[in-house]
Amino acid sequence: METAAIAFLKQNNISYSTMEYPENGPIAAKDVAAYFHFGDETDRLFKTLVTSDRKGGYYVFCLPAEKKLDLKRAASLVGVKNLQMVEPDIFQSLTGYTHGGCSPFGMKTQLPTIVERSALNWETIYLSGGKIGLLLEVSPNALLHTLGATFESIAKA
Repeated sequence: METAAIAFLKQNNISYSTMEYPENGPIAAKDVAAYFHFGDETDRLFKTLVTSDRKGGYYVFCLPAEKKLDLKRAASLVGVKNLQMVEPDIFQSLTGYTHGGCSPFGMKTQLPTIVERSALNWETIYLSGGKIGLLLEVSPNALLHTLGATFESIAKA
């Protein structure tokens, strides 16, 4: 099945590979990492979070799945006072994805995207492929070149 994320990568000639796990399988990042035998490389598995500034501004943050987003730092980086996670009823209409299967690639609305700087430590990282049970392996530079993403320290220490 081709997701919007995969179609986006193909359209932009971005090299990627896919990895699948059962949709009713592991949900927690550490369980997904264990399923794929990532060993000491669990920080290569990134999650995609969508936030709002309550004034109509939306922002995407990608960071290692087991880390927490530093909302104060994130707000400062996008030039607003506060950020909060987007409400579920807005999430799907804004991104085109369901919660738990959100990819930064191929969203209905392209949003400003900031990626945890640690992504640059890896040749490739893993992100959602646009549905639960599907991971994409891509170069962190794919986020820069296709989404204009910036790389900053956004994870809580």
